[in-house]
Amino acid sequence: MLRLLPLLLLLSVFVFADSNILVGKKDKYNHFSVSYVKDKTSRLTIEEISRKEFKKTTQNNFALGYIKGKAWFKFSIENKSLNENFILSLNESFYEVANLYYYDKNWIKKSNGVFTPIEKRDIKTNHLAFDITLNPNEKKVYYLELKGKYAYFGNIEIYEKSYYYFDNSMGINTLYIFILGIISIIVLFNFFLYVKTKERIYIYYVGYSFFNIIYLLNISGLLVYVDLQKYIYELQLAASFMLGFLVYFSIEYLEVKKYLTKYHRALKLLALPFFIFGVLVVFSYQPWNQLINNYAGLVCILLIAISTIIYFKGHNKTKYYIFAMLLYFTFIVLFTFMVNGTFEYTNFTRYGFLVTSAIEITIFSFLLANRYNEIKENTQYYLELEVENRTNKLTSLLKERELLLKEVYHRVKNNFHMVIGMLWFQSRKKGNNSQEFKELINRIKSMSMIHEYLYDANNLAYINTKDYLDKIIYNISSGYKNIIFDSDIEDITIEFDHAVSLGVIINEAITNAVKHNINIDSLCIKVVAVKKGNRIYLSIEDNGAGFDDIKQKKGIGIKLIEQFCGKLPKNKYDFSFNNGTKFELQFATGK
Repeated sequence: MLRLLPLLLLLSVFVFADSNILVGKKDKYNHFSVSYVKDKTSRLTIEEISRKEFKKTTQNNFALGYIKGKAWFKFSIENKSLNENFILSLNESFYEVANLYYYDKNWIKKSNGVFTPIEKRDIKTNHLAFDITLNPNEKKVYYLELKGKYAYFGNIEIYEKSYYYFDNSMGINTLYIFILGIISIIVLFNFFLYVKTKERIYIYYVGYSFFNIIYLLNISGLLVYVDLQKYIYELQLAASFMLGFLVYFSIEYLEVKKYLTKYHRALKLLALPFFIFGVLVVFSYQPWNQLINNYAGLVCILLIAISTIIYFKGHNKTKYYIFAMLLYFTFIVLFTFMVNGTFEYTNFTRYGFLVTSAIEITIFSFLLANRYNEIKENTQYYLELEVENRTNKLTSLLKERELLLKEVYHRVKNNFHMVIGMLWFQSRKKGNNSQEFKELINRIKSMSMIHEYLYDANNLAYINTKDYLDKIIYNISSGYKNIIFDSDIEDITIEFDHAVSLGVIINEAITNAVKHNINIDSLCIKVVAVKKGNRIYLSIEDNGAGFDDIKQKKGIGIKLIEQFCGKLPKNKYDFSFNNGTKFELQFATGK
């Protein structure tokens, strides 16, 4: 059996070398061999090519590397089915020239190429494909002419026509669109993070992801659907710019400035050639595109090496970066070897880097999202700490201010009491004029009382009217034993300035009521203070004989009432005389 093994291997080579494709009952044919020749001059015609001997063979999924000139493929198709309509697909989109020839009395040419508008193509798709008609049991020899500025690789497949559209609806275009959708969401997400944080790493990553989208659109051939395929060479700058932003992103994420301080500036210069090559590739596709590919490989190796060093220096989260880069770089290497003709063209070597690119970008996005959460948590922690420190300082300052204010109020109260004492001694000397001194003393006491109240209060900004006004009324009533005082004052909180004005007004109103009814027995004075909505209503009413308001308005008491009423917001006041005197006041309050 072992002796027959070399013979079997030799036989399999001859079977593989046969470029005759038998089309039977299958929907798709993708395992066959084709013959090819290289036309370095790019000048050979189909007539000349047809006379050449095609000695070299390759699989239908070919990878010939970089070729100067054109590549011609030869294969025959024999229809052993009842179908007549088939589609031959190259499964790639980047060839400038992709012409299919066959002989039918004369040479028939079907033209295609990346610059051919989609409406002029046999098959309206981004992949270069041709409509083939073969009668049952008919056999034709076909020649495929390819020319492009990139390497020569592709996958020649033959489909039963109706199956082609079904297969393509679930094919590589779906993968491209899915990946483009993921990256688009990632771009928006990271742009939002940049707006929130203003950190450069997020805008670098937005640049990397955005140019990745442009690059994928370009290599997928999907631009033909919007008639932008004419710019495929110029748009190759996207690959270069994408890698430039990747370098900037990597330097920021790896914290090179922290772990490799001496090399930080030098490493930032790594990105500069990518932007230069990106501009140059717009003017000349080659050799700049090859330079981009070669330089990208070197930079990727360097980034992986740097990230490994930084990991061992203590940056533990670098391991996720290393994993993503190694995964992506492995498939980029496989793709590069396939492009150069070293490895076979398979879905694994051709499209593996697309899937790993999406995985890499997703991993990086998770890393950045986690970074944002850490920043947010740290910021919140430091903000809370700062708020706590400032709160403690403000609390301390507030306590100091309260102590200072209370000390001021205490001293003002003492000064008032000193003045009251002096007035009392002076009133004792005057004898008959003691009533004037008594009124003056009560005025000063009403103003002194607010400072006495604030000295003992917890809140120095607002005053409780019931406590404060009851003290004023009690102070006045204690000097008149034959007068009945009745008060109905609600618990209302008002501002300090308003409380001072209100105290003076009540003092003057009650003093006036007593002064003008000094000879009346059983004089009753009633004070009411209530709050309705955002207004305070005050009334002071007595059952005395009243007074001549025209004449008395010239007195100091009425003038003080008018002056202090004017200090209250949106005030209205009035005197009325019906079985006594009634003073009514209302004003607005903000609390």
